[in-house]
Amino acid sequence: MAANAGSMFQYWKRFDLQQLQKELDVTATQLANRQDESEQSRKKLIDLSREFKKNTPEDLRKQVAPLLKSFQGEIDALSKRSKEAEAAFLNVYKKIIDVPDPVPVLELAQQLQLKTPNFERHWRTTTKSLQRLKTKVRDKCVHRHTLWDFPDFDRRSRCRPYN
Repeated sequence: MAANAGSMFQYWKRFDLQQLQKELDVTATQLANRQDESEQSRKKLIDLSREFKKNTPEDLRKQVAPLLKSFQGEIDALSKRSKEAEAAFLNVYKKIIDVPDPVPVLELAQQLQLKTPNFERHWRTTTKSLQRLKTKVRDKCVHRHTLWDFPDFDRRSRCRPYN
């Protein structure tokens, strides 16, 4: 394992993916509500602008036209930036919202990593014991003054004559 399972477990436990997913869900809901409100406000602003043009003398409209265009340009730029940020958020949200929490698997990996040295030591001890037993049985078979074959020792419980 390239990284220590214990440190990865601790990192993801502190990261708290489930809590982040809940917060992202709340933010996505609020974002959707704000988008609806923004669209309604924009339509209302367009209506007010039309009313202003109808009910205002032309000389006054010409005086405030540069100011209104400047405000409109800023609103358009902010709207574009907002939409891009919302799209980026929603892209990340879609990828993260259904990601399974790795904490349970990492916790198990940590436990297994802690047990691995014991398992490896037990495996080495068992392998050495098996080799000693094979040697003892082989020696007993050779001691009987007969040449015996031992390639299938693991599958058979007794010596068989060499052919």
